[in-house]
Amino acid sequence: MKKRVHALLSLTLIEGLGPVKLKRLLEKKGSPITFLKSFNFSIRKEVTEGANEINEEVKALGARVVSYHCKEYPENLKRIVDPLAVIFVKGKIPKRLKQSISIVGTRKSCPEGRRLAEKAVELMTQHKFPLVSGMALGIDTASHKAALLSGLPTVAVLAHGLDRIHPKQNINLSQRILEYGGALISEHPPNTPVSKWMFAARNRILVGISAANVLDESPESGGSLISIKIALREGRQTYAFTPPCSFNKRWDGNMFVIEEGRGIAISNMADWYRSLLREVPDFRMSFKEVELKVKEVRISEALKQIPEKCKLVYIEVRRESQSPLEISRVLRIEMRVLRTRLFILEAMGFVKRLPGDSYSLS
Repeated sequence: MKKRVHALLSLTLIEGLGPVKLKRLLEKKGSPITFLKSFNFSIRKEVTEGANEINEEVKALGARVVSYHCKEYPENLKRIVDPLAVIFVKGKIPKRLKQSISIVGTRKSCPEGRRLAEKAVELMTQHKFPLVSGMALGIDTASHKAALLSGLPTVAVLAHGLDRIHPKQNINLSQRILEYGGALISEHPPNTPVSKWMFAARNRILVGISAANVLDESPESGGSLISIKIALREGRQTYAFTPPCSFNKRWDGNMFVIEEGRGIAISNMADWYRSLLREVPDFRMSFKEVELKVKEVRISEALKQIPEKCKLVYIEVRRESQSPLEISRVLRIEMRVLRTRLFILEAMGFVKRLPGDSYSLS
């Protein structure tokens, strides 16, 4: 363990020195090594020995200590109100974690809620947006499993140390996350006693890592709404699936988030993707870039449907509007043959004839 990482881990063990206060004092003191030296010898000895013990326990689990200054520390997590000086990581942190999306929801999920999670993961897989979730039962588990099936890197944020898995039903799931190139992350050292407050506190890390957050399925009193409150506090874009049945209380949390304007409703995947590009800084693209991407998709789909002999004509018209004479010269196609192929493309709705006998894309 590097000296700076060791110093930061030691500082986290000093009583009364929470994340916010530690960050503020480090900004004044500069180096964590220098800051640690400002404490008396007995305190330094106690916390450095404690840091050594923790590091050995972490290494024994096949994990590592990652500090705020390490390259693999999640970039988005640095931007929360109380960023952690160190986190404990097992596995591989996805390269595009800055563009990750968290999915949260009730533990008592219904088939429709799990299906929506799978749809969200399907879109995320298409665009390589890593998944972040809490590996709880219900929606969390469904999201992680869908990610594993589609080969999408996934990160599970634990509410306790890396020495245990809760719930026990997800021990195999946690192993698969690691085997498939994902990671387990915790703010707690191994062997930390587990308390109920840890599960709520975990949400700020889950939200902090992610560029955007999705409420999949939740009743109005659901614990997942804590994540929404944190996301609003941290200025992260929040989404909620439109309830398939607005009269069922299991979706009241979604209705509350949407009706109160606390999150954007997801009614279909195409609109959600466009919203991510517009609203989320880490995904944001100019409207020109979005239009270009949509156009490229349309062209790709068109080429699948166009007869092989007509494809070169379509590609040439796509380049710019041209007259049959200009196209004929470029492609060296007889005018009679070219006219036939233009007629086929026009009949299929891929090109249109303009005044003056020129052609452009429809």
